[in-house]
Amino acid sequence: MCGICCSVNFSAEHFSQDLKEDLLYNLKQRGPNSSKQLFKSDVNYQCLFSGHVLHLRGVLTTQPVEDERGNVFLWNGEIFSGIKVEAEENDTQILFNYLSSCKNESEILSLFSEVQGPWSFIYYQASSHYLWFGRDFFGRRSLLWHFSNLGKSFCLSSVGTQTSGLANQWQEVPASGLFRIDLKSTAISRCIILQLVSLEIYF
Repeated sequence: MCGICCSVNFSAEHFSQDLKEDLLYNLKQRGPNSSKQLFKSDVNYQCLFSGHVLHLRGVLTTQPVEDERGNVFLWNGEIFSGIKVEAEENDTQILFNYLSSCKNESEILSLFSEVQGPWSFIYYQASSHYLWFGRDFFGRRSLLWHFSNLGKSFCLSSVGTQTSGLANQWQEVPASGLFRIDLKSTAISRCIILQLVSLEIYF
């Protein structure tokens, strides 16, 4: 399993381009084959993406992956069927190629509805300032969220850290579909709104 993480901050004065040491350590334990961090900054928000890969198939693909339009993808999963991945190919790059070509919400939902296998992911859609994330229907890959600083920041990660106080606990993202956050609107309204979109599940 890979270690994936995205830290988002809506207040530049409180933002750090480094993850907390204990969180970074836990992420690296999940992905010993490669580690990479990517910083994306907008007028209204800042995102730090961190990927740590456990290589299982195809060509080693360092994460996070980014395309020419600024879209960013983190993947912790395996594609068994639903989307064709050749033996020498890497499912992270194949899925990202499909995802980058999606023109609207329904195409993104259709894509993930077809994926057979355990997965969790984080996807930054640059043109719309959307952050997509989610887990497969059975919750076979971990993805946690942590909200702090009165809505000024939040973090998504495949692993958490020990925190003090009930209000500061990491919690599992529900395996209920895909979540979407409009980062630009959140920064303006100063209120994090989660949109949950259900997937069609095929057995």
